[in-house]
Amino acid sequence: MYHLVKLIPLLTLVGCSASRGEEHRNISSPYAVTAVGRIDAASEARQLVAEADGIIDIVLVERGSKIVAGQPLLKIACADRRSDLGRDRALARRAQQAAALVMAGARSEAVVAAEAQLLASEVRLRDSEQRYQQVAPLLANGFVSQREFDARANARDISRTEVEQSAAQLATLRQGARPQERAIANAEADAARLTASATAASNDQCILRSPVSGTVLQILRRSGEFSGASQGVPLIVVGDMSQLIVRAEINERDIGATRIGQKVDVWIDGRAERWQGQIAEFAGVMGRKTARSLDPTDRFDRDISEARVTLNGAMPPAMVGLRVMVGVRK
Repeated sequence: MYHLVKLIPLLTLVGCSASRGEEHRNISSPYAVTAVGRIDAASEARQLVAEADGIIDIVLVERGSKIVAGQPLLKIACADRRSDLGRDRALARRAQQAAALVMAGARSEAVVAAEAQLLASEVRLRDSEQRYQQVAPLLANGFVSQREFDARANARDISRTEVEQSAAQLATLRQGARPQERAIANAEADAARLTASATAASNDQCILRSPVSGTVLQILRRSGEFSGASQGVPLIVVGDMSQLIVRAEINERDIGATRIGQKVDVWIDGRAERWQGQIAEFAGVMGRKTARSLDPTDRFDRDISEARVTLNGAMPPAMVGLRVMVGVRK
């Protein structure tokens, strides 16, 4: 009897334990899959890298600054490139003006002056021709010397040459530049312009601009530090935080239980608040886990498929990289 009395409490405990186990098995999770994810901007946060190596001259924004696409964020000290740009732009303007002069032809004042010079040389030619004609018949009778005759003949020939030169000069002014001269002038102007454009592009590499509108999330280097462009060192992180997403890492064993359009809940460990969304797309390749859960048995080297989750309604804290839990509803 004594032993029977001692067994009664033990049987009672076993019955209670079995009852609690059965109750636990009847509790059903609303989620087909749970995964770890991280908050990100819908347009994806960008880690911006400079194009030019050099010392950072000035950072033009602060963390939290609102920015627009194309806005300068920082400048690198590139005095030599700015000097080259000024020189090449000046040379380009000079070549452009020289080409314009060739295309425009002679000034009207130069044409008028050439016409006057031709008229004056024609008058001198007529005068020297008359003087020669006066002495030509007198030479045979000995009334003029051979020397006088030769002087007047030479003066006539010189006057003729002057007329020809003046006429050629006037024709050149009226005709303008030849096609080959125009082509050369245009080519020189184009070459100078392209050189200035290349120098401007090189100088623009000293300015880091935002590719998107949004918010400055982080400034990684400051004035006086090396830009590290050749090493691909990020300088500033920007992103559009007006719309957030979650990058959920779905284990390979759970991929079959998930699909695009499936509803999900998002929460932070230790907080009861839930945010709602749905799976928008899956990555096209498998990858390794980057966000670990608090479960010490979770394997970090497991292959995962990254699912992009869009959020509806209220948004979680706008903190890129914040670790969250994702529950994919059945």
